[in-house]
Amino acid sequence: MAESIYILGDEDRRKFARLVAAAWEDGDLRARYERDPIALLTQYGIAYPQGVPAPPLPPKPEGEFDIADLESAAGGSAEPGSTVSTILTSTSYTGPSVPSCVSDAT
Repeated sequence: MAESIYILGDEDRRKFARLVAAAWEDGDLRARYERDPIALLTQYGIAYPQGVPAPPLPPKPEGEFDIADLESAAGGSAEPGSTVSTILTSTSYTGPSVPSCVSDAT
């Protein structure tokens, strides 16, 4: 069975980090995310594609954390202005061997 994944871009990762931090502090928000994650992703400004499973909320780590640290870990880039691809679709395939990248096909 094929399953697609969606890779969040830098800004959406920062938005998701804010959602995660809020859910760690608010059990009702976490419950809402578990019931209807796409609605909450939309509420936080993340346009998530239909039919792709929403990312799970990670468990709250032990100790103290700062939202700036979480945002940096979620969407930080090595250099100002650098970006990461916004979308990646992955398909699980069971069958004969296929090239893993374009260069393998030549």
